[in-house]
Amino acid sequence: MSMISYPLRVFFDCSTAHLSEASSTYLNVHADQGDELVAATPYGWFIWVGEGDRDNLPTDLVGITEYARRLGAEYILFDRDAPEDEALARFLGRADALPGSRRARPGGE
Repeated sequence: MSMISYPLRVFFDCSTAHLSEASSTYLNVHADQGDELVAATPYGWFIWVGEGDRDNLPTDLVGITEYARRLGAEYILFDRDAPEDEALARFLGRADALPGSRRARPGGE
């Protein structure tokens, strides 16, 4: 039996508690605009951790993406149920942050 080789990608499972309000807003705006690098999920966001321009990213999001890259991740899954990481700042009360379109919809969980 031959093995089929599939490209596997690594993602960093990150709590939304590590996102500031500015970062949540940034991710919402880019997901709503259809930015191919940001996708809203029912419980957070999925983003690509590229090497591109970071000038417009909120400071905390820059730190998280750099940390994920050091870990070898190509993507980050921001999830309200993901474990918190002691190496990252925590924003109180932000663990339940969800994409704006999910918060506005009754039963959006």
